Formats: sequence, C-alpha cells, structure tokens
Amino acid sequence: MLRIPHRDLDISQQSTKSWLLLAHYEARCMFLGEQVREMLKTHQPVEPLSVMLSPCPFSQWGMDIVGPFPLALGQKKFLLVAIDYFTKWVEAEPLARITEAKVMKFIWKNIICHFGLPQELISDNDRQFQSRRIQD
Repeated sequence: MLRIPHRDLDISQQSTKSWLLLAHYEARCMFLGEQVREMLKTHQPVEPLSVMLSPCPFSQWGMDIVGPFPLALGQKKFLLVAIDYFTKWVEAEPLARITEAKVMKFIWKNIICHFGLPQELISDNDRQFQSRRIQD
C-alpha cells in the first residue's frame, strides 16, 4: 500500500525519525481505509420506505414537538411544528412549555382557522397529542 521511494538507499542513511513518521502514516492510512470501507457499506432500512400520499392540499397534517433548545426570549425552548403532507407547508410556534391546551390552541389558530378542518392529523402519539379532545 505504501511504497517507499529509493529502496536501494541504505537504511543507515535515513534518519530514525523519518522511518517512525512513515510507520505512523502507514498505520493511519490503513485505519482510514478500514473506516472508509465501513462507511461505504450500504445499509438497508428495516422495512421498505413508502411514500405518504395526501388526496388534496391541507387535508393531512403531520405534527411533532422539537426541542428542548437553548432558552430564547420568553423562556421558549420547544417548537411545535405541523407540516402539510401534500404541499409541504410548515406551521411552527415556539413555546416555553408544551401542554394539551397549547397544542389545541395551535391546531385551532394555525391549521383550522387558516386551512379548514383537516381529514387527518398524524403525530408520534406523544402525551400532548393523546388527549380525547385532540383525537376528536
């Protein structure tokens, strides 16, 4: 892998430091080569990926809570995000605390009042999304 030029030179002519550096670089190249080979292996998903289709704009929304982030103005450290599956339109609001009431207000103000009642809201079933009022 590593070829040393001037192989016909006597070892005594080379300094010990040079040989140590060459040995170090050779070991490093071999290590990096192994790392690259490992990264290039193709990793297959556990199950085949599927496309989420929505019949029309603003009928199917995905919601999630992102954070905590470093504190912002108003002690806000979470982000409540909703994305329309058809248009990829994003609605987001920073919040200090995530509660059922704040999630309900976000859905009403940012989705229902602007785009109408969606056919489906998809979430990761976090406790703020599990209330009976939100599911109805």
